[in-house]
Amino acid sequence: MNPGVLARTGCALLLLLLLHPAAHADAPMLEIHLIEGESAVYAVSEIERIGFQIYYGVDELVVVHAGGIDPYPTEAIRRIEFLWDFSSVDNPEDAAVMIDAIRLFQNQPNPFSSETRIAFELPQDGETELQIFSPDGRLVRTLTTGERAAGPHTIPWDGRDDEDRALHGGVYFYSLRAPGVEECRQMILLP
Repeated sequence: MNPGVLARTGCALLLLLLLHPAAHADAPMLEIHLIEGESAVYAVSEIERIGFQIYYGVDELVVVHAGGIDPYPTEAIRRIEFLWDFSSVDNPEDAAVMIDAIRLFQNQPNPFSSETRIAFELPQDGETELQIFSPDGRLVRTLTTGERAAGPHTIPWDGRDDEDRALHGGVYFYSLRAPGVEECRQMILLP
């Protein structure tokens, strides 16, 4: 495997930089779900970096972790999600409240190349804003702004900015602000 490929211009993806060296029971986990039904789970604290590479003409997502390097062909990935371990919560009802508090869901599909859907749930009617940000924090697209009713909503995004220009592949963040909700998540736009 050619390590220089990891730094390919425009496609280098850094989800995580230097992290804590030891995993904790209540630490977040990264789970990669493959189309064949298999999945791989990593403690976020053990991941050194995640990046894209082209290896013999195949686009791959590469997870560099304490135990080595794991490549995944991007066409074989169904979704990527961050999981939280609630084992440190003493009362199961508290864990249910924590899970129920999630109002902004992971985009589907993730990673994506042409279009993805962002789902969210509003606990009450009100002014709602869903925006996309680049890794450096620059606002690139406002998907919705204005009054929305309480309940579930889904909004598509085509990987373009507010000026209808196609964005480069990499990590992007989407943020939801509404009455009772202020959440942010990451997604991967494939080149």
